[in-house]
Amino acid sequence: MMNSFSDAPHVARIAEALWAREPVGSAALLVGAGFSRNATPVRASGGTMPDWNDIYGTMVNQLYPANSGQATDQNQQRERLLKQSGATSAYLRVAEEFEAQFGRNALDKLILANVPDRQFTPGKLHEMLVQLPWADIMTTNWDTLLERAAESAEERVYDILRTVEEIPEARAPRVIKLHGSFPSHRPFVFTEEDFRTYPARFGAFVNLAQQLAMENTLVLLGFSGDDPNFLFWSGWVRDRLGPKAPLIYLVGALGLSAPKRKMLESRRIQPIDLATLEMFETWPKSQQMENAHRWFLECLRAAEPYRAKRWPRPAAGFVPPLVHVSPVPDSRSPMPDPRWSDINTPVQMVRELVLQWRQNRTIYPGWIVPPFDTSQLLWRRLSMRLDDIISGLRALDEDERLDALFELNWQQEAALVPLALTVDDVVLELLDALIGRYEQLPPEPARQFRALALAILRHAREENDAGLHKRWSDWLAPRLAEDTEGLERLTYDSCLRLRADFDIDGLEAALKKWNVQGDSFWLLRKAALLADLGRDEEASLLSVQALNAIREQTQRGVTDIASWSRESFALLFRSSVLFGALGDWHENGPVRDRFDMRQEELQARGCPGRSDFFNLMDRLAQPAPPLKQERESTRRFDLGSIYRTFNFGPLDPRIDRLLAYQALRFQEEGGLPLRIGHAAVARQVVFEAARWLMDVAPTRAIDAFLLASPGSTSKQFDALFSRSMVARVNAGEADRLIDRVLRLIDAAKKRVDAGKTEQRFWMERLKSALEIASRVVLRTPHRAPKLLEIGLALHADPRFPRSIDIGDQLRQMVSRCFEAAEIPAHDAMLLAIFEHPITRNPGNFAHGVRDPEENLPSDVKMGKPDPKWRKIVSDTLAALRQADTRLPASSRTAWLFNAKLLNGKDLQVFGEALWDPAYVEDGLPSGTVFYPGAFLSFPKPASADAQGALCAKFLSDAPLTDADLKSGALANLLRENQFLIDEAHLVALIERLHVYIANHAAVSARPDLFSSNDRNLAQECGRIVANLAMRAKSSPAATKKLRSLAILDRYPLRLEAAYPWLLDLGIVTVDAATKGLRALIGSGDETDVLVLSALLDQIYWSKGCEADLEAALWPEIAQVVAVRAPSPLMWALRFLACSMRTDPARVPAKIDDVLSIGLALILEETEMTGPAEQLRYDPFLARHFGAILVSAMDRNKRGDPAMRAAWSKAIESDPLPDTRRGRANAFREYKAGGDANED
Repeated sequence: MMNSFSDAPHVARIAEALWAREPVGSAALLVGAGFSRNATPVRASGGTMPDWNDIYGTMVNQLYPANSGQATDQNQQRERLLKQSGATSAYLRVAEEFEAQFGRNALDKLILANVPDRQFTPGKLHEMLVQLPWADIMTTNWDTLLERAAESAEERVYDILRTVEEIPEARAPRVIKLHGSFPSHRPFVFTEEDFRTYPARFGAFVNLAQQLAMENTLVLLGFSGDDPNFLFWSGWVRDRLGPKAPLIYLVGALGLSAPKRKMLESRRIQPIDLATLEMFETWPKSQQMENAHRWFLECLRAAEPYRAKRWPRPAAGFVPPLVHVSPVPDSRSPMPDPRWSDINTPVQMVRELVLQWRQNRTIYPGWIVPPFDTSQLLWRRLSMRLDDIISGLRALDEDERLDALFELNWQQEAALVPLALTVDDVVLELLDALIGRYEQLPPEPARQFRALALAILRHAREENDAGLHKRWSDWLAPRLAEDTEGLERLTYDSCLRLRADFDIDGLEAALKKWNVQGDSFWLLRKAALLADLGRDEEASLLSVQALNAIREQTQRGVTDIASWSRESFALLFRSSVLFGALGDWHENGPVRDRFDMRQEELQARGCPGRSDFFNLMDRLAQPAPPLKQERESTRRFDLGSIYRTFNFGPLDPRIDRLLAYQALRFQEEGGLPLRIGHAAVARQVVFEAARWLMDVAPTRAIDAFLLASPGSTSKQFDALFSRSMVARVNAGEADRLIDRVLRLIDAAKKRVDAGKTEQRFWMERLKSALEIASRVVLRTPHRAPKLLEIGLALHADPRFPRSIDIGDQLRQMVSRCFEAAEIPAHDAMLLAIFEHPITRNPGNFAHGVRDPEENLPSDVKMGKPDPKWRKIVSDTLAALRQADTRLPASSRTAWLFNAKLLNGKDLQVFGEALWDPAYVEDGLPSGTVFYPGAFLSFPKPASADAQGALCAKFLSDAPLTDADLKSGALANLLRENQFLIDEAHLVALIERLHVYIANHAAVSARPDLFSSNDRNLAQECGRIVANLAMRAKSSPAATKKLRSLAILDRYPLRLEAAYPWLLDLGIVTVDAATKGLRALIGSGDETDVLVLSALLDQIYWSKGCEADLEAALWPEIAQVVAVRAPSPLMWALRFLACSMRTDPARVPAKIDDVLSIGLALILEETEMTGPAEQLRYDPFLARHFGAILVSAMDRNKRGDPAMRAAWSKAIESDPLPDTRRGRANAFREYKAGGDANED
């Protein structure tokens, strides 16, 4: 229809101007009275809105009333004027006469009466008109139809401009009322004089119209060729602008004669005569004007260009639907999905999809990273038919498959989906098949081949396949010389690989060599890598350069999504730089606020990089979604009702955590540093992505965590790099991981040594590297001696061993290396510890330095003696006399003493050094790690009176305090058999304890978080009571005091730990003790658990207690194991393990079956193939104690043989050393008991 319409090109030019810009175009509209006839009457019988002729007739009738039957001059004048209806001069002259005859007020009332504004509502055409993106809408109409339509417009927000005074405040798009507005904005411009004086009285409106005409394509709608408003306004524009007057379009069903059309054109007015439309005459007469206007507005709507920010969604439909015209095809619009019902084979499907993919790639708006909802949409489209796509790809010949895989990979890159989840094997097969004839490929297939090779390069890096990465990196390097963007991609990926390998020297060299020649956004990605090396100042300067370059390249006046997208990420980078500058927050605040305002503008334009980043962070902070199972059951509301879901097809758990993969790619593509200055930029995103992936792709998760770990808290390390995660790491991968971490340790130390500004940055990297290495070493026992050597070397450097630096990590390194190492390696490692210089001036808290020996696990024993120990003993004893080494030397000497490495002379020297008068305070040695009671066991000079000094210190009349109990010194002393105490002192001590408890405050509901744990106070009080009761067996007076003490029911008194001795004294009954035992076992309270541990210790040490309590005890403890009661389980296993290996006869055989059931369940529940953190008990400690118990049972042929065999097999294959340590401890302690034949 448009092709046969002679004015169609002019309509097209208006449409082009209308849609030229966003959010408003460069076409302005002037609406006349004729358009108001499209209004809808409030009542069905309301007719149509009156026009000029209707008002004109009313004025003539009132000026010249008809005199029936008389041919008067008045009647002749009346008839003459009525015949002139439609003449411009007649309209205005009659209005002028009416005002002169009746006054202006009467004229206004006549207008109000004859234009019944409130009896009409805006019609559909009014609504269509205001939904179009006009720069402004001007109108000469007095009615409020346009204003009311504008108020309900959903896509546009108009300011209404009724008076000249409102011009400064109104913002485009505006509805501008040029000639007044109902009901009270007057004058209503109507008379000849109104038009003559208008330019002088309303010059601001004339100037505004002139400006709109000059800056926009001006369209007049609702005017006839004789409309006085049209004639005057077009005349004013012509008079003001002269030969520079722009072309004005007059649109309507004008019915122009050729001469009149020519006359308008000569006045720079281009008519668009809708009366010449072919269908015009086919419309009913009453609808011709309305349909013509609708046809014009639909033409404008149909020409709406595709909005690039909607990509890849098809163009939006039209509401209401187009009636008279068809949408204009837009080459910039994506292809819709194929009609799946017409597709019969996978090959046909792939071919149809390739056409769509190619078109959509060609019109891609250029986002550096697509909006995240767009990426997810792309993936949903691919994933729905991925199986058929893969099947179809394999059926294509090689050349066609190359084209298809190129397009598919491009879609996946935009969806932020790794190849590993889809077609990596298909791509690799094709590249291997085609590489031999690459040189013969035409340019376009060759380009596609290189693009796929780059995709495989990235895939190899993500999957940590060093060989594959090197192969394709070496192949690509000489073939990208003419491909600038490909070369930049290769350089960036190589840098990321170096970063992942912690080849810091190689990365710095690569960055120094990288001279960005392609897209300026590569500058930002390079800046991110510099920030990840701690070179913040260089990164900041480069980010400024990138932002400036992006802004210089931004095209003005067009939709430049490519540049806006890049700007969004560059602003996010710059804002992070400013936020990370702690000392300049006040100065940088306004700049960051401006950046945020600009980000809001960019988001409105379809570039939500900043909001996508923070939304990703929020989503990843949530718990990872559960993995889909083949069968899933959900309980419904009704009793016994279950909803079952069957998931068909292969289930890939990685797809359930796709968001994490996408987040990692988002960070890489967006050029976001992990941190810069004091700002953690993308570190949290990468950390949370690692958390999501840990149980589905541990290698990928570890790589991500390694990047995010610097600055992580212990809690974050424990949450992500947990013991169960380490257990699931492949041994080979763990070995490679140790190699990478060792490179990082070496590089970090080298840079700390350099003493540059980033020294603190590299200290953090060193700290995290040591923490990771000390955990992973549990999977690589053979690396433990080397790691210990590195740790000791760092400890020897005075810059490192403080707690505030890496002291905590070094201490953990020592304990974990011994935990991991095979027992034969312990001897050499012990020598390394003791040959290490004794730490001088040790301290506590952040600035303290601890001696490495303090972190030796208690179960580490020396195997074969070595002559080197003699010098160690000599040096250690000498250090015991030095003030700056006495504390750590005392700890080392205790280890040597327990290892029986001190000969007779050494023991004498030990005693003399320990009791050196320079360090004796209040009769006891000071400056050591020992409890006071230990001085009774250690050698001492004849002049030393340890017993007397201890009595003076602990048996004085001074009231007991919380500090006396919490230290544990008193309880330990009372348990020392060598500490002798007479009845008087015993009774006095019980009385002091009675007074202390009787006067003690109740337990605080809100204990001081920074004080010693109040739960330990109850435990220590119980231990003291137990030791006092043990000593009171032969003292009636002490027993009487204890009986009085036991009556107290006050905090912190707990009698349970003393049950074995209180039963002997008759202070508690068997029933009460049994009831108390069961209450402790059934309680989940932490204090009760600690008290239970103290009770079990006392029962173990007692070697036998009252028979009825003993009979009740063992089934209760066995039941704890059988049901794996979380709170008491560890203490029950520990108690059973100790008892079974040292006194198996005491453990009744009747509990063996129950123990076997519990131990079998523990082994099953703590299987290392999956995460164990969901258990309510510590799975690793349970396995450790379980291994000790089962090994002891195995020696004594106790329990279910199948259970023992399963545990034996699990111990041998355990990826962690926990169970093997347990078995070794069981063997060692058994030999210590005297069985020389046991190996």
